Amino acid sequence: MRLAWQSRDSSYSLFDRIERLPPAGLWKITDNGIEKRRFWHVLDVLETARITGDVSSDAEHTATLEALLEDSVGLHCIADTGVATACSSGVDSGLITALAKRFRPEVHGYVVDPQLGRSEAEDAGRTGRHVGVPLRRVPVDRDRFFDLWPRVIWHLESDGWHASHVGLLALAEQCRVDGVKVLLTGEGADELFGGYPLQALSLKMWRSWSWPRRLLHSKRSLDRRFEHQRRAPYKVSAGNHSQMERNMVLRALSPELNFLQTEIFDRLQPVAPPADRAFLGHCLYDLYSHLQDILHRHDRLSMAASVELRVPFLENRLIDFAIHLPRRQKYRDKTGKWLLRKVAQKHIPRQNVQARKIGFEISSEFSAGTETLLRGGFLRDAMKWPTASVEDMIQFARREEPSRLRLVGMELFLRLHAGGETTGTLTEALHAAARDRS
Repeated sequence: MRLAWQSRDSSYSLFDRIERLPPAGLWKITDNGIEKRRFWHVLDVLETARITGDVSSDAEHTATLEALLEDSVGLHCIADTGVATACSSGVDSGLITALAKRFRPEVHGYVVDPQLGRSEAEDAGRTGRHVGVPLRRVPVDRDRFFDLWPRVIWHLESDGWHASHVGLLALAEQCRVDGVKVLLTGEGADELFGGYPLQALSLKMWRSWSWPRRLLHSKRSLDRRFEHQRRAPYKVSAGNHSQMERNMVLRALSPELNFLQTEIFDRLQPVAPPADRAFLGHCLYDLYSHLQDILHRHDRLSMAASVELRVPFLENRLIDFAIHLPRRQKYRDKTGKWLLRKVAQKHIPRQNVQARKIGFEISSEFSAGTETLLRGGFLRDAMKWPTASVEDMIQFARREEPSRLRLVGMELFLRLHAGGETTGTLTEALHAAARDRS
C-alpha cells in the first residue's frame, strides 16, 4: 500500500529507516535525532480576506500575472551555461518558452515524441514557430522505452508508476548530449491556477449548497451532509463516498496529508459558496499531494543526467499571487486556468491556448505484454498471491494500463533491489515478454 501511495505522498521511502526530504522541508540533524520543520506552509501564509475582498478587474489581474511571470522567467534564465525549455503543446510550457526567448534569444526547446500512439510534437511545433524558438524532438520508441524503464525505477526508488517518467528521462539525457545544463519547465501552473479536471469535479461535488440547488434540500439534510463531506472535501479525497474506506486509509497512510484536506477546507471558511471553497482548497491541497510527487520525480530524473530543472511558476511572488486569487480567476465558463490562458493568448497560438489538457501522454502500447513478468516473479512472493490468482492478476494488468505499470514496476523494483538484477537484464526481460505477446 505504501508503494502505491508514493504518488500521493512521495516522502515515503521503501527502504527501512530512510525518509525523503519533502518540498519546503527543513531538517536539522543533531545528536538527538532529526528536527523536522517546514520553511513554507500554506496554512501559515494563507489570508482568506485577500480572496474574499478581491475587487481587481480581469485586466488588472492579467497585467499583474504577466509582469510577475515575466520577472520570474528572467530570474530563472540567469545561468553561465546553456538554457533550454521543455515545450509541449500546452499553455504552461509554451508560455515559459515564449517568455524565455526575451531573455535568451538563442534558446531552443525540447518535446518528447513518442513513436507509438499520439504525439504532441506537431502541436508543440506550432508554438515554437509562433515564438521563434526551434524545437528539438526527442523520439521514444519501444526499444528506448524498455531501455529506460528499469533505469527510471532505479533512480526514483519506486515503481515508476507513470509511463511519462520514461519520457522525462529521455528528455534529460538528450539535454546532456546537447550540452544543456538548465531546462525550464511549466510545473506548478495547474496546481496554482486550477488546471486539473479533478479540481473542477471537486467544485461540482459541492453544488448542492449553491443557489438555487440548496432549495431542493432541507437545512437539516444539508448540514448533515456538509459535516460528512468536509472530512473528505475533494474529488481525490480517500473515501469521499465511504467513511469506512476513509478511516482505513487514515489509520494506515499519511495521516498528516489526509487531515490536511479538512484543515485547508476549514481555513477557507469565509469563502462562499462552498463549491468555490472546495475548488480553491483542492488547488492548495494539490501543492502537497500531486506537486510533491512531481518535484521529487523531476529532481531525481533530471539530475540522473546532470540537468537542472527550473520551475518559473514556483517563484515566491507568483505563489503568493496565485493562492489568493478567487475561483473566478482560475475556473470560469467550464475552463480551468482561466487567467493564465488570458496571458497566454498574447504569446502563443490561440489553437494551443484553447486545446484541452493532454498531460504527458504515453501510449499503453509501450508496456503492453510486459505483464507476463508477474508470472514466477518477486512480487507474487512478496504479496503472497495464491498460485491460482497469479493468472488473474496478469489478466487484470493486461486489461488496465495504470495497474500494469504499477504491478510490473513493482516487479522490476524488487528484481533490482531484492534479486540483484541489473537494469540491462531487466531491459532484456521486458523485450522477451513483449516478444512472447506478439
